[in-house]
Amino acid sequence: MSRPAASFPALLSLVVALASSMLVGCGDSGAAPKLSIASAGKAPRQRLDELAARYGEAKSYQDAGELRFLVDGAPEEEFRSLPFSVAFEQPNRVRIHALDTTSVADGKRLTSVVQSLPGQVLVRDCPKKLTLESLMSDEMLRDAMRGQLQVELPQLQLLTSADGLATLARESTPTQLSDSEFLGSKCWRIALDGPAGRSVMWIDQTSGLLVKYEFPLEEIRKRFPLARLWAEFRGAKINDSINAVAFQTELPEEVKLVSKLIMPPPNEPHPMLGKPVEGYSFLTLDGTALGNQSLAGKVVVLDMWATWCGWCFEGLPLLNKVYGQYAENDQIAFLAVSKDDSTVTNAAVKEAFQKHDLALPIVRDHEQVTDRVFQVEGLPTTIVIGRDGTIQDYHVGYDPNLAQTLPAKLEKLLTGENLAKAELEAYELQKQEFEARLSEVLIEPEQPAADSAAAPPREPAEPATVASEAGPSFE
Repeated sequence: MSRPAASFPALLSLVVALASSMLVGCGDSGAAPKLSIASAGKAPRQRLDELAARYGEAKSYQDAGELRFLVDGAPEEEFRSLPFSVAFEQPNRVRIHALDTTSVADGKRLTSVVQSLPGQVLVRDCPKKLTLESLMSDEMLRDAMRGQLQVELPQLQLLTSADGLATLARESTPTQLSDSEFLGSKCWRIALDGPAGRSVMWIDQTSGLLVKYEFPLEEIRKRFPLARLWAEFRGAKINDSINAVAFQTELPEEVKLVSKLIMPPPNEPHPMLGKPVEGYSFLTLDGTALGNQSLAGKVVVLDMWATWCGWCFEGLPLLNKVYGQYAENDQIAFLAVSKDDSTVTNAAVKEAFQKHDLALPIVRDHEQVTDRVFQVEGLPTTIVIGRDGTIQDYHVGYDPNLAQTLPAKLEKLLTGENLAKAELEAYELQKQEFEARLSEVLIEPEQPAADSAAAPPREPAEPATVASEAGPSFE
């Protein structure tokens, strides 16, 4: 069995009639004037005021940057990054890709999607002047734009808020740091020390624009073990023309237009849940066959793993703990099913368990029975079979709560409860509740004008699918 690739939920992409090469116009009428580097004597507060004025007076702005973070203890080169981009034109046209979201305003309509909320497109009337509040007027959209770290991109605050700088510098004392370089350009660096910690603004000495921003970490570190968090605004420029096609959207027919984003039901249960299991058989390390016939009438816990699977060895100690609780119960069987191919010896498999101090019974699946019978597509996968031979629980991936949740499930199965039936019924109920909530916020699509049939068909622009990455997971 080949190593499974990382699996992600299907993402809904907002189709934007835009190729990235079409964003910037050819004119240089908005070229940024050179600023005086000789003004070294200016106070930090004065530099910040000039920065705020630069953004406040900008007719347009665009960038394509990255949000970067480094976990405590990790080497500097092991930072992780998430792309973002902003194209903004006063007073109310914008295109933003940020974390899990895409928002586009054409001056009349403001459209947003959150890719983890598939099938929904949030549609609002575009205000005469965009503000950060109007961009984030929906609660779920706001949370998605901020991500788990709950941070906002500072260039949006500077562009859309009359007091954007006041928000960034709230209750902070500015300090001039030594000048430095970013991507070959000299920068002023101004630190802001406040209740949330220290942030640092890197201001390009030529363009006067923010090219790097180090976020304060005082509050963030209470929730996530981060050593650094910063944004890089690559290609930041103001007053360059932006092709109008950047602010156009083309929506797939199958999406639902909504006035408010609604949390969807949980992922649909695995199709094997509640289904009877066909014949299966594994080999113990001493060559004994063990399968559905020898295990009939018992509750069976199967955990699929491999010696190369790192996440498997995060979850196996938790399963080993549960196994210790039921080791003397002959009504429950635990099997750690090795998915390693036959080139990996039994000794190597056994050594992997000894290294992690695991006592779970090991069986080999040389014939990849689990792929055919149980439709296993990724590791780790934990499956619980009831006494009646039907699959009662099916979980793909590492479960940090397994040591607490699995014993409760086993106790219910021993008393004859049907967990699969209860889960399937609960899912159907949640699905119905979601459909009911969705019907309350649905917006009817705009109908074409009555004389549109007489108009010649318009050649559509070549669409480019935009799919921004989801925010970082620190669970």
